Amino acid sequence: MSETEQTIIPIMEQAVPTVDKETQEQELRKYARLSLRDDDAAVDLALACDGVTVKLRQKNWWKISQIGIANIKDFGLGGVGLITSTPLEIGQEVIIELNGHEMAVEIARSRPINSKLNFVGARWLSTDDKTILSMINQIKPT
Repeated sequence: MSETEQTIIPIMEQAVPTVDKETQEQELRKYARLSLRDDDAAVDLALACDGVTVKLRQKNWWKISQIGIANIKDFGLGGVGLITSTPLEIGQEVIIELNGHEMAVEIARSRPINSKLNFVGARWLSTDDKTILSMINQIKPT
C-alpha cells in the first residue's frame, strides 16, 4: 500500500458512517411503510398481539392451497411486513388472502424473531395501483 493510500483510507473510513442492517433495508424501500403496531418498542415483536391475520396460499400446478397464516405488522404501496411460522424462502411467491381479497407477493427478506417465528418482508407483485390500494384498504387493525 502506498503512503498516500495509508493516509487517505483511514480518513475515508472515519468519514463514512456505519449504518445498521435495519436502516439499510429501509433505505432500499421505494415507499414508506405504515405500522400496525400499537407501540413499536413497548412489546417484543414475538409477543405482540397487534396487526391483521391473513391466510398464506400458494399455487401449485393445478390448484391453490393454504400453506399457513401470517400476521401483518406493517404495509405500504411497495409491500407488506409479516410475522409467520410458515417457512418462506426469499424469492418465493405466495398469495395473501384477507376478507376474500387475494394479492400475490414475492418474499424479499426474512429474519428470525425466535426459533419458531420469522419477520418477512414481501413486495406486491401487481404494479396496478388500484389493485394494491384495494388490498391495502382491507388491512384494518381489529
